[in-house]
Amino acid sequence: MIRKPFTVLIDYAPEPASLQALYDLTDTISHERIIHVFGSAGGGRDVARRPLLGKIAGTHANIAIVTNEDPYDDDPMKIINQVAQGVVNVGRLHDQEDLFRVFDRREAIRLAISKAKADDLVLITGKACEQWIMGPLGTKQPWDDRRVARQELERLGVLST
Repeated sequence: MIRKPFTVLIDYAPEPASLQALYDLTDTISHERIIHVFGSAGGGRDVARRPLLGKIAGTHANIAIVTNEDPYDDDPMKIINQVAQGVVNVGRLHDQEDLFRVFDRREAIRLAISKAKADDLVLITGKACEQWIMGPLGTKQPWDDRRVARQELERLGVLST
């Protein structure tokens, strides 16, 4: 967890129960708004959880940024749209106002950090310490949410090296 003018919390929370538990934890952390970067895995993994993850974020987050996670052989934008539909169905957040669909995970993290204000809580979930984004035909893109968040905090001048 990084606490500067705002807090960045990175957690795995890939399932509805673990995501809800994380949101329950946020009740114990002082914050103004919650800005959440998240997605859901592809590769035939529990498609039904996608809108459920969106529903949980749509219920609790002030800003939801749905992004790529581990699409495997599935269409990443289809996954993003299925998750985002869960957010939309709650009726609190609206596309391009406080709900954003961002394919590139780094850009999604950058957007979250750029929108954060004093005392906000930025949640980044779904990957945490996983070291790869899994793509089509077994391709693997090196990845680390912690490293990327730190790089973006430094790039935006929020965190000094």
